[in-house]
Amino acid sequence: MPVFALIATPAVRRLSGTGKVLVALPMDHLGNRGMTEARTLADLTKAVTLYGDRIATDHPGRSFSIGVHIRRGDRKPRGFDTAYRSGALGTDKWIVTVESDAAEALALNGPASGANKGSETKGEAA
Repeated sequence: MPVFALIATPAVRRLSGTGKVLVALPMDHLGNRGMTEARTLADLTKAVTLYGDRIATDHPGRSFSIGVHIRRGDRKPRGFDTAYRSGALGTDKWIVTVESDAAEALALNGPASGANKGSETKGEAA
């Protein structure tokens, strides 16, 4: 059965004069990497939702996207690439749209109170 790594990365959609721009911090991760086995896109979507909800609970007020990476040598479920690119797996469900620098900083970095300080990881393996 294919094994997938799920990684939450801080990200926001920033309103600009021409539309929306995705701003992400690709070297920062929220929480631990999630590992899951999934045969179907439905199984993978459910795993993404459970993982994302846990990250959202552990990091309230943070805006993030979930990266889905398949273990080397495993076969992706039929339709995976299209579903991932189109957002059908629900990986962007927790991204907030912002209009200002202050809102962007808050959504990406969390409250300045330090409540989440130390809970972020960089490149942490499961």
